[in-house]
Amino acid sequence: MKDNEYKVSGYSFTDIKEYKEAKREAETIEYIRANTDLNDRNKVLKLYHKLVERQTLKTVVGYGFLKELQNKILKEGIIGEDKLPDIKVVKEEKKIFGKVYKNQLEHTQENKYRILSEEYRIRHRNSRIINLFLILIIAIMIGIAIFSNRNVFQKYEEKIIDKYAAWEEELDAREQALREREEDE
Repeated sequence: MKDNEYKVSGYSFTDIKEYKEAKREAETIEYIRANTDLNDRNKVLKLYHKLVERQTLKTVVGYGFLKELQNKILKEGIIGEDKLPDIKVVKEEKKIFGKVYKNQLEHTQENKYRILSEEYRIRHRNSRIINLFLILIIAIMIGIAIFSNRNVFQKYEEKIIDKYAAWEEELDAREQALREREEDE
């Protein structure tokens, strides 16, 4: 037996609620069979009328039992087919979280698409946040480039210029000293 398959009276159910309802009806039918003389024509007719009128049985298991009673009544000629009430088959729509669904598949599909749309909404939000962050970083970098009067190498350039300026002063001082020596001689 599969994981999501439930069996009652030869019928297989995939929905646990339908399975429980069918199981309850199967137990009711067994109780009726045990406690009612189904050979008594009048009791069968009264039972059939009562079950159809109250719509007690709503699953395929119950419909099968009602059809069995109906066939027995017609076969024995207790009442004519035109006077015998028909079995009302009611398709019950499921109401889940306030919304009406025709079947479990419809609910499952809507759930699936709701989850997918939520995932895409989250991805879209995250993408917008990342894009805004990157735009902010680019704007800051442009602002630094425009408003900064110093570049990255300015500090090193100043050190080198200071070093050459010191050498130039030293050379000028030596040159002056040489000229003074030459003038003295």
